[in-house]
Amino acid sequence: MGGTGGMEYYEAQYDWVWPLIGCIAVTGLAIMGVNWLWRKILGVERKKFFSRETNFVNDRHEKVDAYFRWGGAAISIAALFTFPSHRFTFLPLAALLAVAGMQGAYSVYMEKRHAENPNDYKYSLLQFLTSSIIICTCTITFFPEFAELILDELRSLAIPAN
Repeated sequence: MGGTGGMEYYEAQYDWVWPLIGCIAVTGLAIMGVNWLWRKILGVERKKFFSRETNFVNDRHEKVDAYFRWGGAAISIAALFTFPSHRFTFLPLAALLAVAGMQGAYSVYMEKRHAENPNDYKYSLLQFLTSSIIICTCTITFFPEFAELILDELRSLAIPAN
């Protein structure tokens, strides 16, 4: 009768909610635990989450980081609208990951050159690498169909359709 194609409101599929909650919880706890371990091993102080003073070593670092953030968002949106024919567009995600990698590399470089603690850049590098591995592992573990979508998209990009 309604616009749901015969399915009533209370019959909607919500079986993705619990895996999403589990993925976010496990990922968050694992990243916090590993970061705590890296801080203890390297003797690095914990940075405040949204503090300008502790997240950037100087004004140039803050300005370039903003360029990476806004540029990454613009590139991802542009890639999404440029390649709308794919059912799951891998290119915006790949663009976002590439910009995040460059942003992380720039932060490591600035911390190596300008940070007071010589272990800050090591912590940032290890944090970025281990967090990326944890996020990928948890996403694939909780959502194996997501990994299949990405692999299918990569196959379609590598082998052009005739």
